[in-house]
Amino acid sequence: MAASPKETHEAVFRMLGLRWTGAAESLVMRAAGALKNEQNADGGWAQLRGMNSDAYATGIVLVALHDTGLSVNDPAYRRGVEYLLRTQEPDGSWLVPTRAAPQNPYFESGFPHGKFQFISFAGSCWATMALIHAATPAI
Repeated sequence: MAASPKETHEAVFRMLGLRWTGAAESLVMRAAGALKNEQNADGGWAQLRGMNSDAYATGIVLVALHDTGLSVNDPAYRRGVEYLLRTQEPDGSWLVPTRAAPQNPYFESGFPHGKFQFISFAGSCWATMALIHAATPAI
């Protein structure tokens, strides 16, 4: 509960961890509010404060906020969806530039974006899940 996340995915999983472990709803909602407040002017979220928005950070935040009960009609969610739709590549993927130092030799997997394909694949997955939530009618 006292963790102080430095990166967006850390903040996401802290919030989800609070939810999954039955922490007080006020703590979960405070964590969700902090994530919403990190939304950039372009509608997306960045992996680190001060970086550009990308599909990885935007998708993971939207999926997590949805898990806490945020409506897909919430203005923050809608702006995130608009960001994702605006930045999607013609092939349906999203390009997410890597920020990691290379640790393993590069190999071609067939996913677009060359040396950025690992994080772009993950970002495309999170972005797709966020869009699925937005496209699914409420029951």
